Amino acid sequence: MSFRIKEANTREQLECVRKLYEESFPKSEKKPFSMILKKRAEGFFDILAIENEEGQFCGLAIMLLAGGLALLDYLAIAPEYQGGGAGSSTLRELRERYGLGSLVVEIETTLGEEATQAENAEERLRRKRFYLRNGMKTMDFVVNLFGVEMEILTFGRTVTFEEYYGIYEAVLPKGMMDKIRLA
Repeated sequence: MSFRIKEANTREQLECVRKLYEESFPKSEKKPFSMILKKRAEGFFDILAIENEEGQFCGLAIMLLAGGLALLDYLAIAPEYQGGGAGSSTLRELRERYGLGSLVVEIETTLGEEATQAENAEERLRRKRFYLRNGMKTMDFVVNLFGVEMEILTFGRTVTFEEYYGIYEAVLPKGMMDKIRLA
C-alpha cells in the first residue's frame, strides 16, 4: 500500500488530525492544538495529513519550521495502519519535502536507568529503532523539554543544541524558553 502526505486544510482533515493528535500523545508532550493552528497561520507549522491511495486518513505529521530546520514535532499513524509502511513512507516524503539536512526529530530518551524502567520503555526503544532503521542518527546531546528528556535525531547533519533551541525560540513565548535545556 502506498501513502502520501498533504496539507491538512479542510475542516474534515483538520478534525481527523486533531482527534488522532489528542489520542496519541501524553498531555505532558502536547501543545494546545489551537496554538498550533495560530502559529501555522504565522508560517511556523505545517499540519500534514497522511493518506493511503484511496484518500483515507491514516495519520498525521505536524512540523515546526524555524531557523532553516523542520522539526517533526508530532508523527502518529492510526492504529489500524501501523506496521504497514505508513511511517517509513511518511519519513521519505518529509525528507523530500523539507530536505535531507533540515529534518530534525525528538524522541523520549532511551538512555539511563529512568528510561529503561519507564512504563513505556519498550515503546521508546521501538520508536528509536524505527528512526534508526530509516536512516536517522542520534545527536550527542539530550534535551530536557518541559520536564521530558528527549533524544534528538537527524538524517546525518549535525545539529547543535543552539540550533535546536532556536527552533522553539522562534515560536514560543520567552517565558517558556527556560523549560528547554540540556539534560
